[in-house]
Amino acid sequence: MKDVRRPDRDVGTDRLGAVSESVIREMTREAHAHDAINLSQGIPDVDEAPEAIKQAAKDAIDAESQYTITWGLPDLREKVSERYADWKGVEYDPETEVTITTGTSEALVSTMLALAQDGDEVIYFEPVYESYIPASRFAGAEPVPIDMTDDLDLDVEALADAAETASLLVLNTPMNPTGKVFTREELEAIEEVVFEHDLLVLTDEIYEHIAYSDDYVSPVSVGELADRTVVCTGMSKTFSVTGWRVGFCLAPEYLSRELRKVHDYTTICAPTPFQRAGVEALSLPDSYYEDLADSYERRRDVLCEGLADAGLDPVVPDGAYYVMARYPTAESDVEFSYRLVREAGVAVVPGSSFYTDPDRDADWVRFTFSRDESTIREAVDRIDEHRWW
Repeated sequence: MKDVRRPDRDVGTDRLGAVSESVIREMTREAHAHDAINLSQGIPDVDEAPEAIKQAAKDAIDAESQYTITWGLPDLREKVSERYADWKGVEYDPETEVTITTGTSEALVSTMLALAQDGDEVIYFEPVYESYIPASRFAGAEPVPIDMTDDLDLDVEALADAAETASLLVLNTPMNPTGKVFTREELEAIEEVVFEHDLLVLTDEIYEHIAYSDDYVSPVSVGELADRTVVCTGMSKTFSVTGWRVGFCLAPEYLSRELRKVHDYTTICAPTPFQRAGVEALSLPDSYYEDLADSYERRRDVLCEGLADAGLDPVVPDGAYYVMARYPTAESDVEFSYRLVREAGVAVVPGSSFYTDPDRDADWVRFTFSRDESTIREAVDRIDEHRWW
């Protein structure tokens, strides 16, 4: 019998037809369901956030709980402009070129909706953080992935070929899920392609302070790339406040003007007390960032050594806080991931979810080491104890 309560037509737009819910968040739900250690989603432990910025947020609730200016708290935009001039060597006008967004994810989507025309081609490198794929499709654009699975090196020729018909390049460095950090030489080659083929660039630099060598270079510090680039970053990973949803969008005025139109009508402004805490966060000394990277490097080594001892094959990352590891069974990555969470009590993300067209031959999964060291050690002990390979 027909259900008259529902419309007699399909619902949902065509652009959502190829979009599914996040596999990463799905695996977090699996972790909760099986009381497992969650090494799937990049969520730090509760005590990772500096006490001073938590107190600043608490104090701001009493004084600053209403809307800020849509583009963000003026004090925070001033602080972002000041700090990023030091970090990236680029001056951004806090009035017209800095926008505070509701997390980096909103910055990415607002930029995509603002700059990608219906039918445009958007280039990115795979394996890729899953959000870029639906963000492209929300804009009506066509994703153009370039695979770098084998060696994680930039294929300049493949990029140049794709750029001939594309309008936008998405560049994530340090990279999620692999931890790749693009070298200066690679970025210089990218700059040449960008100007030769008239591309705009969207960079996701949320892991900019979690790099394990001196090789990290922000794309906007290379040549004239800053003139074509929207930088998307924020507080979540650097200050271990993923739930506060405060992002920073830095771009030349002609690009900021467009993305601000989307931001204005979607989220209005980021949470005000957490913006105020952002001023405090960006006032921390340089030693904070050095200690942050050192801490994650120690955890990276614990996880990678533990996985190797358990018979898995981790790809040691140069940045971010994720490890892709290959496993030696004939199972699909989805089967392996679900078995691991249910039998070993450790949640991971299937590697195939980081591809535009899920890689049915994927034989790797992603772990995060955003948790504290004792939790990571317990996780690798569980994996070793319950291994079936």
